[in-house]
Amino acid sequence: MTPLPKSPSPSLARLAGYAKNPLTVLGFGITTVSGIALVVLLILEALGVIENPYVGLIGFAMLPGAFALGLVVMPVGILLRRRKLMKSGKLPEEVPAFPRLDFNDAHVRRATFVVVLLTVVNAILLASSSAAALSFMDTPKFCGTVCHKVMQPEYTAYQNSPHSRVKCVQCHIGPGASFMVRSKFDGLRQVWKVLTGSYAHPIASPVHTLRPARDTCEGCHWPAKHYGDKLRLIGRFSEDEKNTASFTALLLKTGGGEAKSGQQHGGIHWWHIYADNKIRYLATDARRQEIAWVELTTPDGKRTEFVRDPAQAPSPDRIRAGARLMDCIDCHNRPTHLFETPAREADSVLQRQAELRALPFYKREVVKAASASYPTHELGVAGVRDAITKFYATTYPEITAKQGALVARASGEAARVYDRTVFPEMNTNSKTHPTNIGHDDSPGCFRCHDGNMKNLASDTCHGILIDGSPTEPDLTKLTLLAPPTEAK
Repeated sequence: MTPLPKSPSPSLARLAGYAKNPLTVLGFGITTVSGIALVVLLILEALGVIENPYVGLIGFAMLPGAFALGLVVMPVGILLRRRKLMKSGKLPEEVPAFPRLDFNDAHVRRATFVVVLLTVVNAILLASSSAAALSFMDTPKFCGTVCHKVMQPEYTAYQNSPHSRVKCVQCHIGPGASFMVRSKFDGLRQVWKVLTGSYAHPIASPVHTLRPARDTCEGCHWPAKHYGDKLRLIGRFSEDEKNTASFTALLLKTGGGEAKSGQQHGGIHWWHIYADNKIRYLATDARRQEIAWVELTTPDGKRTEFVRDPAQAPSPDRIRAGARLMDCIDCHNRPTHLFETPAREADSVLQRQAELRALPFYKREVVKAASASYPTHELGVAGVRDAITKFYATTYPEITAKQGALVARASGEAARVYDRTVFPEMNTNSKTHPTNIGHDDSPGCFRCHDGNMKNLASDTCHGILIDGSPTEPDLTKLTLLAPPTEAK
């Protein structure tokens, strides 16, 4: 005679009865739907299908939360249902405070196995989604496009920079778990400011929270192992009818190396970076544009101080509290997020595209249009394009008729000049974010080397090989080893 199957455990039966309530059913639905969506999203992420940053933000930030919420809601619904039945006296027998687990009961063993299996699956799913969320939040796409209005200037400059294939976190956070955790907490503050609209216009450079360059930049750029000089050709164009060109060839004495290891050494990097020499300085403003005191320690241990006014030299206590050891970022302060002036961007366009120099007054009109005021960045881009098109259509209609394609290209390049340099919604441009490299449009090197720092001798940082040539020189024919005709 075949034995009858044993009925389920009374405890499991009661639990199934408690689960029949709207709250538990809702939690089950939330967990199931969000879990399936998470699995699909993880698969799409692995396949590289996801392109829209908002899909990743919603998927990896909100779906795991919804999944966990559903897991919490289900037992809460069961407990509330149990409490309600107990208060109404509808339970026919005494209910123990804790469930009785009898593993001699096959139903209990199977139920326990299912619960453990689901717990493992849930843990794997949450861990995978959390890892994917952290990975997604470390991508330039997340940094630059999720908060589009706020980060548009920085993201635009980043995409046009030499570091456009370097992740933002590699420079802004760097290696180490402690800095990663610190950045996430700081990110919560930034999210709150974005939600409340209390962020700064423009976003200030994080001067005082940046890690030293030796922890970030020098992972790729090692000053002690950088040798030699750099040849640079600079094209400048007048705002006259012919866009008159003037080319200058500079031999930048970038240098590098280490004297203590017997290597070749010298130049800008060797003097300013702490391979052999050590420079400390004291700035009097938050952006470190005004330098009041400099100290140079040479390889032989000799210390030399430089001040603007010996009568107002900073006190030792002030130096101890505010002096900074100079590193790469003090000069290369805009290595990725550089905002050039419209004039410099126009020069760059004309240097790269010689055909545009034939358009009368091209640079003048580009600078004029790009320097005008527009309510939004988008309207500014369109306004500059329209201004150049209209100028040649009305002032030089014969050029527009014969060289319409060239005028159209010129208008597009002018629009891109504005697109890369001016962001009115965030009040961001070259004036709000000056660069410390060079000394053309901002003090730069002249923060210290302006002739007013007592005892500070200015070494020659570059030689001028060609100055003011009306035609673009052939750099391959320059004799680089010959002494420069002029030094500056």
